[in-house]
Amino acid sequence: MNILLLTIGYLVSLPARIKGVKFGKNSYIAFGYDFMLEQLKNIKIGDNCRIGKNAWVHTVQDGAISVGDNTMIGRRITISASNKVKIGKDCLISYDVSILDHDHDYKNITISPLRAKLTHGTGVEISERCFMGAHSFILKNVSLGKHCIVGANSVVTKSFPAYSVIAGNPAKLIHCLKGKELKKKQQIDKRED
Repeated sequence: MNILLLTIGYLVSLPARIKGVKFGKNSYIAFGYDFMLEQLKNIKIGDNCRIGKNAWVHTVQDGAISVGDNTMIGRRITISASNKVKIGKDCLISYDVSILDHDHDYKNITISPLRAKLTHGTGVEISERCFMGAHSFILKNVSLGKHCIVGANSVVTKSFPAYSVIAGNPAKLIHCLKGKELKKKQQIDKRED
């Protein structure tokens, strides 16, 4: 990578580094991210990661966020953790995606939603080599297996196994990549017999 770009990326990420974000080698966050009033402790970004412009990445209370090596995250991402958000290595997350491990406590009708606290997070785990389409939401208590594909504009409210292709609101299983691959292999094996 160009040394000038790495230097600029390092300088832009300095406020986040000062507030506690741990960046791996050749990783940076682009211009416009929120850092002034945000809690940025317990955030670890792996090696060779990029986070696009105008990101909102923060932890609440004792929350933690980790991003695996070689993961690319698009512009205007929102990642908020009051428990734990873990993103695996080699993932591609498009623009305007939100990943949240908590809700606003909306059940108390005597308190305005503006003043209501957040619920305790239940964790989100996105395994390695996953893809999140633009404008998707990954919500609390979700685990996505290896190489899951999330279609654009999806709202993921439950977990899916490895190699799932999911889409919709709420997201539903559309296709299983591994099953198709296994079927093709079985057909080839039968022809060879």
